Amino acid sequence: MTAAAAARDTAISRFVSVLIPVIKATRVPILLVILVPVVPAVLVISIALSRPGPDDWFWVVLAGFGLVLAGWLAWRRRQLLAVAADRDTLVVALTGLVTGRDLWAQLIDNLSVGKVGAVAARRSRPVRALRGLWRGVKAAGVLAEFAASDELAPLTPMRLRGLWLLVVSCLLAGGVLGIAVLVAGLLYLLGA
Repeated sequence: MTAAAAARDTAISRFVSVLIPVIKATRVPILLVILVPVVPAVLVISIALSRPGPDDWFWVVLAGFGLVLAGWLAWRRRQLLAVAADRDTLVVALTGLVTGRDLWAQLIDNLSVGKVGAVAARRSRPVRALRGLWRGVKAAGVLAEFAASDELAPLTPMRLRGLWLLVVSCLLAGGVLGIAVLVAGLLYLLGA
């Protein structure tokens, strides 16, 4: 039992040692993506406010959408970097996730002879054991505990997918706002 705990702690420590540099490597690229819609949004607002016209509200609202997307991505970036800020807290959170008594009780119950033996006989014993383990993981709600943890919530698949969608949205907003800067600038120069 002590060897299994030591192996678990070593595996978690190695995982965290790989995860933290990967998260920290995203610091500058995500910041650059945040700036993609912010710079043209500020330009569009300044052009719209420097010339009086009936369409000023349109330009300000359009720039506002870009700023909201950039702010949302900045907030998610801050949450992600907070995960990597304290290595020991991350190790403790991951260790607490995989050492819960409910998880291991459910795993042992699912691996009991009656439940594993109920699977069709033509499957191999390791496959039956893995299926029993997975039933235990699903039943114990490890994913729900993972998402409920403040330290680990930014690393959930849904949050990471959302971060990716925000990056794409900011890049698209930056392109649209870049075109808006050109159009608003031309309207300003033409006096319209």
